[in-house]
Amino acid sequence: MLAALSSWAVASELAGLPGLPGTVRGILMRAERDGWLKRKLPVGKGFEFHIGSLSDEARAELNKRRAAGVNEEPDPDHDLPVLADPIETQLAARWDVPETQGLKQWQREIMDARAVILREVARWENEMPLVEAVQVVMALAKDGTLPPDVQAAIPFALAKTGKGKELLSASTIHRWRAAAKLGAGALAPAAMDAGETPVWANPFLKYYRTANRLTVPAVIAKMQREGVDPAWIPSYSQARRYLARIGEVEANRGRVSRLQLTAMKPFTRRDTSKLYPFDIVNGDGHLSYMLVEHPNTGKPTRLELTELFDVATRMHVGWSINYAESTKAVMDALRMAVEFGGVPKVVHWDNGSGAKNKNLQDEVSGLKKRLGFEFYHQTAGNPQAGGIVERGHQQVFIPAARTFESYVGRRDKDDGLLRVRMKAIREGKIRLPTIPEVVRVIDALREEYNNRPHRSLPKTIDKITGKERHETPVEAWKRHVDAGWKPVKVVDSLEEFRLEEVRHVIRGEIRFHKMFYANNAELAGMTGQVRVRFDPRDGSRVWVYSLDKHDRFICEALRDGNRKDYLVDSVLDHAEQIRLRGQLARLDRKKLEKQEESRRTLELVREPERLTVEQQETANRMSGLPVAEAADYTEMLAVRDEQFSDGQSGGRPIFSGPFAERDWGVWAMGHIEELDEEELDRLEASLEDPRFRMLVGVDGADAGIKRKAGSVA
Repeated sequence: MLAALSSWAVASELAGLPGLPGTVRGILMRAERDGWLKRKLPVGKGFEFHIGSLSDEARAELNKRRAAGVNEEPDPDHDLPVLADPIETQLAARWDVPETQGLKQWQREIMDARAVILREVARWENEMPLVEAVQVVMALAKDGTLPPDVQAAIPFALAKTGKGKELLSASTIHRWRAAAKLGAGALAPAAMDAGETPVWANPFLKYYRTANRLTVPAVIAKMQREGVDPAWIPSYSQARRYLARIGEVEANRGRVSRLQLTAMKPFTRRDTSKLYPFDIVNGDGHLSYMLVEHPNTGKPTRLELTELFDVATRMHVGWSINYAESTKAVMDALRMAVEFGGVPKVVHWDNGSGAKNKNLQDEVSGLKKRLGFEFYHQTAGNPQAGGIVERGHQQVFIPAARTFESYVGRRDKDDGLLRVRMKAIREGKIRLPTIPEVVRVIDALREEYNNRPHRSLPKTIDKITGKERHETPVEAWKRHVDAGWKPVKVVDSLEEFRLEEVRHVIRGEIRFHKMFYANNAELAGMTGQVRVRFDPRDGSRVWVYSLDKHDRFICEALRDGNRKDYLVDSVLDHAEQIRLRGQLARLDRKKLEKQEESRRTLELVREPERLTVEQQETANRMSGLPVAEAADYTEMLAVRDEQFSDGQSGGRPIFSGPFAERDWGVWAMGHIEELDEEELDRLEASLEDPRFRMLVGVDGADAGIKRKAGSVA
C-alpha cells in the first residue's frame, strides 16, 4: 500500500532533489539559511520541512518519487526489507533509487550489521512502541546482553574497530531506519577510491589550495558568500575526511612552498656503511650568522663560509672564508680537503654558481678534469640531499657565530636582531671580530666536532669508560686507515686553487687586509698591479703572481717582510760596547782624579786637632750627639786614639758608639789611599756638611783648607 502524499518531508527525502544539496547536512544548512517552514518529528529528534518551501522542480521530483512507491509504508509484520546475500549486493548512490552494483566487502559488512540491528529493533517494536523499542535495544547494547550476533554487529554497524556499544544512540538508529526506506544500498556508507572524487572536491580544493592557507570552516564560509552551488560545498566533516584521505602532501599542495612540501614527503635513508674515505665529499656554502670586520674597509660584513665533509667518516676535511660563494672559495676549500685526504672520487655540491661553472667542471681545463674526480649536483630545491653538510653547519659554523657579540641569526628570521646589532656597532657597544679571531674559533670547533661521537657512525667501546658509544669521525678515519685505505695524493702544486685578489705594489710593498707584505729581493723597485693569492686561515704570507695572461709566479711575500729595527743588532751591539768602554774610562779617570785630589788635600790639611772636653761637648751639642761626663769623654778619646794607632799600623779600625761617624771621618781623612770608590763618595758627601767637618777637626782650618775640602766634596 502506498503512503499518502504528505506536505511534509524529512531532510533525507529532500537530499539530491533538483537544486538542493545531496547530503542531509546540506539540506539542514539550506533550510536554516532560507528559513524553510519546519516542525519537529513526532518520534525522535529532528525536523521535517514543508514542501511549499521547495522550488516547483524539486516538489515535482519529490511527488514523482513518492508516487513511484519509493516512500511506501513498510509491512508491519516485516518492517525492513530483507537484504540480499553480501556477495550479491549491488552498489547504489546513497540517495538515489536503490541499486545493487559495485559495493565493496567492507561496505557490505557495515550494511549487513546495520540491518541486523534494525531487525532487532523491529522485533521489539512488535511488543511496544518504536520509541520504547529503541530505548530497550540501546540499554541492552550498553549492558552487552543483546543476542550475540546483534551485539557483535554493533562495532561494524558504527564503522568502528574498537568498542561501540557506548556510541549506539537513538538518533543513529532512526537515521538507519530512514535510510533503509530508500533501499538496502542506502545502509552502506559511501566509498571513495583513490581515483574517485566527490563532485564538490575540485571546487573545494580551488579555494583551499591557496597561499592564504584558509581553514576548512573559512573555506566553506567563503564558498557560501560567493554563491557557489550548494552541491559543490561539502560539510566540515566531509571536507576533513576527504583531506585526511588524500594525505598531507596533496592537501597542502599550493598552500606551502615546494621546499616545505618536500619536507612532508617520505624520504630515503642512505646507507654509507659501504663507502670508503673520500669516495664522496659533501660541500656547501653558508652565509655566516654574525657580522665581522671587513679586512679592507673595517665595516661590518657577513662572510660566506664554505666547508666539506667526508661522507663515509663524517670528518670535517676542509673549509674556506670569502665574501660570496665564489669559484675561488670552493676551490680553496677543495684545496684544503685534497691536502688533508687526497683526491676524492665524487664531490657532491648544490646547484649554486660557486661549484657549477667552467673553472671547476670544464672537460679540458676544469679542476675536476685536472685532479680526476666527478661533480655531482643535487636536485634543485632539495636541500635534504645535502643533509650531511647542512647538519655540519649546525655543528661548526653556527656555534662559531654564537660565540661573538655580533651574532645576528638568519637574515630571513632575525631582521630585528640585525637592526639591534648594527645600532650597537655604530654606538661602539659591540666590537666586531676580526678574520683571525673567527678562524681560531672555527678551527677549535672543527677539532671538537671531529673528536665527538657521531650517531651516524658504527658503535665502539670507549677505552676510558668501557661503555658502548658511537665512533668519532677521527676514530672512523683511523679505522679505515688501519684496514689498508690510502689517500690518492696530488703531485702537482695546489697553490693556484687559493683565494685571489688584485692588489697594487707600491715601492716594493703590498698592502693587503690592513697588513704589509714585502720581499726585498723580488718586489724591490716594482710598482703596479699584481694578483695576490692567500690563505684566509694564515696571514703570515701571500703568493704574488703577475697580472698578465702568463700567470707568472713572482715571489712569496712575508708579512712585514721589509720591516727592520731602527738600528740593526750589530750596530746596537757595537754602540753598546763603545758606551761601556766610555763608562769604564770615565770611572778610572774619576778614581785617579779623586785619589790625586785626596793626596793634595792631605798635604794641605793639618793633622786633625785633638779637642778638649769642653770643645767636644760643644761639638756634640751642635751635632745633636749626647753630652757625657768629662770622664766619659776622656775614655772615649783614649779609645779613639787607640783605634787611630791601630789604623796607623795598617789595620782598619772598627768604629762603634755614638761617635762612630766622627771617628770614621777622622780615620778616613788620614787614610785616603785605602778607601774604595764607595767610601770616597761617602767621604765627599760627608765633607759637604759643616758639622761633619767640625767633628773631624777641620772646621777651624784656613780658607785654603776649606777650599780644598770643598773641592774634594
